[in-house]
Amino acid sequence: MHTFLPTCNFNSWAVTSLRDSLLTELPADKSSLELTLFFYAITGSGWVQIKNPVLKWMKAKKRRSVKVYAGTDHGITDPAALDAMQKAGLDVHLMDAYRGVFHPKVLWLKGTRSNLVWVGSNNLTKDGLLNNIEFAVLIKSEDVPVELTRWAEAVISGSTSFNAALLESYKKERKKFEQKQASARSTTFTWSKRREPKFAPAIPISKGDLILEIMPEETRGGNQIQIPKQAASEFFGLQNVGDHTTIRLRPRATTETRALVITVFDNFTIRLSLNELEYGDRPCVVVFHKVGGGIIEFEIISQSIFPSRYRSLLALCKRQTRVGSRRWEIIKDQVQS
Repeated sequence: MHTFLPTCNFNSWAVTSLRDSLLTELPADKSSLELTLFFYAITGSGWVQIKNPVLKWMKAKKRRSVKVYAGTDHGITDPAALDAMQKAGLDVHLMDAYRGVFHPKVLWLKGTRSNLVWVGSNNLTKDGLLNNIEFAVLIKSEDVPVELTRWAEAVISGSTSFNAALLESYKKERKKFEQKQASARSTTFTWSKRREPKFAPAIPISKGDLILEIMPEETRGGNQIQIPKQAASEFFGLQNVGDHTTIRLRPRATTETRALVITVFDNFTIRLSLNELEYGDRPCVVVFHKVGGGIIEFEIISQSIFPSRYRSLLALCKRQTRVGSRRWEIIKDQVQS
């Protein structure tokens, strides 16, 4: 369990770490039949954080349902995440008739004898659930306030059920927005004075690790990265056009491993898709670490979330294919970052 946020209980509500609270309350619930999510932003890496307990809750009792009302403002919501949620059996809706910005972060576990409502600042994203400083409140009540019901009904009336046409439209327009952001060489603003807190633990970078800079405009945004030819040769063992290898890739601190094929194409480009890399993470560095058994762990260090660590790791990257291209390095000795 994560302990990044304080937790305290009062008579009828609690200040809570949203993710941990949800992972605790869902398995304990025996009577509720409906879970509704209202989120300004949803990403694949955020959905992964709660996917298993949500699906387990939904399948544990007949007639249970999970409904999702997702915003698209500012292009943060990932269309692939919505598609994955719908394919997993959730009833997904996109907001398309409202004024201003659709900005709530609310979960409502609705039952006949009890209601749990989480209200907070957290988006359903990796950073919103794990990295950011957020604040969430859990309210437990036997009755449902009339105002809450009216609010939910108003939201529902401004949505349309997720379908292939909506998915394609949103994907197309969001891709154009990503490319525009990438061409501007910026996806986020990070104040130059930002740094991690003094108590942040140092994370070792081991001998043999590959550190790779990911710039906003590289591969025109998205979750695909390009690996320099020399780095691919030294770290992955790929040298000539047509060379390919299958790697077992795993995000750091998880047990989920997936197999990917890396190939050297005719133009000597080597590309790799990281599902966990969101366009808002750029600029960032990615650290690849061989853990044995053919498994390669990776970690994404974004400038906007880990500014000090990002700068220290980027300073280690001394090699470039040419001036202005992405920097990278294979570490010779273990260092702390």
